[in-house]
Amino acid sequence: MILHLGHLPDRDLNPNKRLHHMALYQAKLLAKEEMYLCVLKQGRPRAALPKAHITITWVAKDKRHRDIDNLFASMKAYIDGLVFAGVIADDSADRVGYTLRYERGNKDDTIIEVERES
Repeated sequence: MILHLGHLPDRDLNPNKRLHHMALYQAKLLAKEEMYLCVLKQGRPRAALPKAHITITWVAKDKRHRDIDNLFASMKAYIDGLVFAGVIADDSADRVGYTLRYERGNKDDTIIEVERES
């Protein structure tokens, strides 16, 4: 399954951002719902993957310097959306592996590829 968000992760989810706890809660909820709707639009799998490998590629159109660890931390709510949508059974370390990429392109995007891992 390949999902495109069409933007970089919400800046409010960056761990360096200091937000009121209710604003952070709202940002996480919106990210989780966005991922859920993205999965529904593409089509939910019949069953959640018990083990998976997720490749996340961030594509940025500007030349700003970004820390990949902050981008990854900002993805937690989106990954929770994959669990909520039934794509993966769990996002614990023994069930999910990750590959992270950062590229420059013509438009901002976050590409999430989910594959079954044996």
